[in-house]
Amino acid sequence: MLELSRVLLPDLYLDAIKNKEKKLSSIHGDEFDDLLKIASTKWVEYEPVKKPSFSVGVDSSWNKKSFQGIDLFVIDSVAVSSHNQVLGSKWDYGISNITGDSLSAKAMKMEIDLTKCVLDQKPDYVCVDGSIISNLIHNKNVSYRENVQSLFGNDQKSDVLFISKNSTSKNQFKEFGSRAADIYYYNKLGYKTGFSLANKNNFISDTLAVVEIYARLTAYVPLIKIEIINRTHITKPEIQNLVDGLCYHSIKGYPYCLKLAHQSCKITNNDVKRLASLYGFKNEFGSRDSLNE
Repeated sequence: MLELSRVLLPDLYLDAIKNKEKKLSSIHGDEFDDLLKIASTKWVEYEPVKKPSFSVGVDSSWNKKSFQGIDLFVIDSVAVSSHNQVLGSKWDYGISNITGDSLSAKAMKMEIDLTKCVLDQKPDYVCVDGSIISNLIHNKNVSYRENVQSLFGNDQKSDVLFISKNSTSKNQFKEFGSRAADIYYYNKLGYKTGFSLANKNNFISDTLAVVEIYARLTAYVPLIKIEIINRTHITKPEIQNLVDGLCYHSIKGYPYCLKLAHQSCKITNNDVKRLASLYGFKNEFGSRDSLNE
């Protein structure tokens, strides 16, 4: 096998170089330049002016270790301010037969519950990790949608933002023949700071009107995707104000509070193994490795 790899891989690399343009054309297509022009009409170059703000990051994590027909699982979620102050946390663990989808759904609910709790402290921004649209697709429980809706009352003072580092949404350019996600075309416009004009994502029901904005808070870094609920008429100055506030506590173009939340709640394989040892499952016959890192 080793000798085969020595022969095969150099030839594979040479073939990849030779056919680079052909392979890329499967993504770009004939419409690529036109798509970039359309994206540029929706993009606003803007240098953020750092505005002091109180921001909170909310994230969750789960992991499990499978034995002989049972699973030892752990879920947690945390809310952390940009000053590294833990404002709230929730967790659950147990021994049962449970799927990864069920654990993910429980983690989503924990995030919404924590977001409700921290709203009482009136932060300027609550940044929840991940896409709310993706969450609603994967968590079809009616109570989850209702809990999300309950975050947005008439007296809402804080901006609840769902923030992703990546996106597979083709909401904006699919009708023009796009083959990659929307974020791909915005990223191809350059490296300067700025944001895209607000665009309503119609993939889910109008009961939750989700607006998506792509933004680059720092030059030369990838975009982030920001999803906001029930603000379909957000204006360009309001987006500028939002970007200014997010930029105040950001590291390499990413909200620092979210980075802290991720680091605080991350459940590693070693964490699950420690719990397994505590419950006497460390050397259980037929155990399998944990699913996440």
